[in-house]
Formats: sequence, structure tokens, C-alpha cells
Amino acid sequence: MVVDHHTFTAFKVFGNVIPYNSFFMPMFVFVSGYFNKVDSSTNLRTYLIKKIKSLIIPYVGISLLAFVLQFLMSWFKGGEVPSYSLEYLAYMLERVVTVGSAFSLVEPMWFVITLFTLLIVYALLKKALDKIWNNFVAFTIFSIFSFIVVFLAHNNLLISKSYLLLPMKVLFFLPFIELGVIYRKYLEKIHSGLSGTWKIAILMTLIGFNVIRTIYLPDSYDIAFDSLNELTGFTSPFFVTPMVSSLVGILFWLTFVDLIGKPVYESRFVNYMSCNTFWIMGLHIVFFNLINCILLLISEHIAYIPYFDIEEFRGTEWYYWGISDNIKMLYVFVGILGPLWLKWIFDRLTCLKKEKRSAH
Repeated sequence: MVVDHHTFTAFKVFGNVIPYNSFFMPMFVFVSGYFNKVDSSTNLRTYLIKKIKSLIIPYVGISLLAFVLQFLMSWFKGGEVPSYSLEYLAYMLERVVTVGSAFSLVEPMWFVITLFTLLIVYALLKKALDKIWNNFVAFTIFSIFSFIVVFLAHNNLLISKSYLLLPMKVLFFLPFIELGVIYRKYLEKIHSGLSGTWKIAILMTLIGFNVIRTIYLPDSYDIAFDSLNELTGFTSPFFVTPMVSSLVGILFWLTFVDLIGKPVYESRFVNYMSCNTFWIMGLHIVFFNLINCILLLISEHIAYIPYFDIEEFRGTEWYYWGISDNIKMLYVFVGILGPLWLKWIFDRLTCLKKEKRSAH
């Protein structure tokens, strides 16, 4: 969904009634909450080290790889070696701790910094208050904080206050991590135990609910919210809209996957993809640009490519060949398969290195 969204929706699976960016970032946090089992017995030092290894180190590694590729592609596009001033490098570091991503090619990686901070804050709260912790009270309190963030963002009260972005994003996402815990502990057995008829009824009800919502919202797209990395795009006049949209999207896709997902649960490809979504998140924009670099090479040295705007591509990392909407599918497939192929090579090289060590 993220890759499809970043091509301006080639497939748009149910996207007309349940837009991707009306729920998919909160759903990622919901999934993290589902697997989160922090309690009073959790060793915070061990937990912190574990999250640094699983989130921050891959974040740094993929960002450095993307930075090298950006350097090479900038040279390829412009015909001269790009230079980066100390001021620009300082600006990149500032973006890491505010927006969450240093530069355009790794823009989707903003979520990693937010998720890491969110998990640590949640762990500290849970560790300190575990004896009096009530999941539903916590969800209610966190939701109030989330509503406040939406209100502030909608009224442009966070613009120019970049130092507030990270803590505000943590407050926005806190209820969804608790919701994942609530689902695992109290709702999953009930939800999974429903018959196929009931699940289809839930899907139809949620679609109908969103259709009705779009009628009463000033603009049909108010149901979604863009640019969570900078906390902008909350266009709905109702501060509860992001929460309602997120709950609808999460329940819809939980139900949909529970209904039709079993045939692919054992798929080697699906499981390999699910184990390496970090690579897809971090590198799909890179592979979009690699497609464009190939098109640029062909257009300048081999044959004219209709509707490929060379100058626009040179000016942005978010350019797509506009010959037809169907070409977006190429970007989606390459954006998914390219990072997975790169990860497969990385895995093979890692295995060879281990085998050599074992041999010695």
C-alpha cells in the first residue's frame, strides 16, 4: 500500500472508499502494539538495545546506502559531481530528528525514528505504571492527546515549530499502539471466530460507513490525512476524523485478510516480503529513480521516449514517466521486487562470509 501510494495509486485496492493514507501509518503502529509485551518485568536496557539493533542500525545502514546511490544518480542526471556543504549536512541531521528522514530518496523512512521513539516512550510509561495500568483507560487518555495533536496541526499551530514534530507524532500514534494490545488481549478471538458471513457484513458496513462520511465531509478526501511526517494534511474540520478513519481502515483490513488470507500464509515469497518490509520501505523510491535513470539514458543516447520529461526528472526524485496510468504498475513492481532482490544478494553475501569464517 505504501509503494502503491507513492506512485499515486496504480492499484488503489479499495482506495476509493478507504484511502491508504486514512489508516496505514496508524495500522503499522497497531501491528507493533499487537506484538508489544512490555510489562514490569521488562529490562529497559535490554529492550533499548534490541530496538536500536532492529530499527536504528538498519535505518542508518539503508540511509547511507541510499545517500551513496543519490550521489551517483545526481551525478548521472546532472553530468557533474554533486557537492554537499557542511550546512546541508547539518540540515540533513536536523531533519532526521524532526521530520525523520534526511533526504527525499529515503522520505518513507521517517516512520522509523517515530516508531523507535514511540516504543521507548511506551515502554517507559508501561514499566513505571504497570501495576495500575488499564488498557482501556490508557487508550482513552492517549486518544485525547492524539485529538489535541490533530487540532493543533489542523489549525497550523505546529508550522515552523520543527522541534515539536517528533513528540507530537509520538502523541498522535500512542493510542494505536495501545489498540494493538487491546486487540490481542480482548478482541482477536472474538473477531477471528466470526463466520464468513459476519466478516463480509463487517466489510460492507465499513465501506458504507465511509461512503456516508464522505457525503457529510466538506471534501470527500477529508477522510484521509497526508504528510504525517510533517503533521500536515489534516483538512477535515472534525478533529476526530483521523481516529475514526484509522479505526475503520484497521478493522476493514484485519477482517479482509482474516477472510481471504489463508491461501497465502505459507507462501515463501509473501513471508520473505513480510520479513523484509524495512528494505522495501527504505529503498522503493531509490528503485523508482533507477527506472527513470534507465529511461533518461535511453532518451538521451538511444531513442526518444514520448512523455518522459527529462528536466522534471532532473529536478525531483518523485517524478514518474507519464505515458499512461498503467506504467505506474511497473514502478510498483520494481519498488517491491528491487529492494527484495537487493536483500537477497545481501543475505547470500552474509552467508558466504559466515561460511568462510566457519571454514577457518
